Amino acid sequence: MSLATPLVDKHVIVIGGTSGIGLAIAERALAAGARVTAASRNPGRAAGAVPSGIATEQVDITSAASVESLLDRVGAFDHLAMSAGVTALGTVRELDSRAAQAFFDTKFWGAYNGVRAAADRIAKDGSIVLIGGIASRKHGPGRPTMAAINAALEAFGRANAVDLAPVRVNVIAPGLVETPAFDDVPEDVRRRLLTQYVASVPVGRVGMPEDIASTALFLMANGYATGSVVDVDGGVQLT
Repeated sequence: MSLATPLVDKHVIVIGGTSGIGLAIAERALAAGARVTAASRNPGRAAGAVPSGIATEQVDITSAASVESLLDRVGAFDHLAMSAGVTALGTVRELDSRAAQAFFDTKFWGAYNGVRAAADRIAKDGSIVLIGGIASRKHGPGRPTMAAINAALEAFGRANAVDLAPVRVNVIAPGLVETPAFDDVPEDVRRRLLTQYVASVPVGRVGMPEDIASTALFLMANGYATGSVVDVDGGVQLT
């Protein structure tokens, strides 16, 4: 008996699926034979980047009603990946509570809205994959909000693996991945972060969206994986 649940003809929804890690997950799922829906706040802006075999939808993950409407529109589905989020850089001196809350609203509460909406809609043998980040446990300067969001996502994923069983819930904790999320980071800061990371990790490079996507597909396909937090970080915790 195979340990893997094939993705052929399964319906995979990727929220945050029109760029970066989310788009890479959508493309991998499509290549694996799944029917794929990629949703984002502004899918039209990324239309040229999304392969023609992937359906696109609009969603505002900060709105529970918008997420519920999305899942009602797309119909039955088997797997949900939540990849929407922003790079929450700034010390507590630089970010007041309102600014920090805005980051939580997108990445943590967005994931909350997605999981809650999926709970009674997803196939019972399906799975949910949340994208967190290694900042939850590998702390660096200027990232306390990022650390808190990612730690909350890890706890949230593990708890829901129990509460939503037999639906499987897993979390991926990437290290530094070069995605459009860095487009809003000042160029000097971006360049410094990338250079420092490359110099410090055993693999000698930053992550690419495809590195995270391959892990997401593994977690969807492996019917024995749940409650996991999978680090895909180039070995940064070893340094």
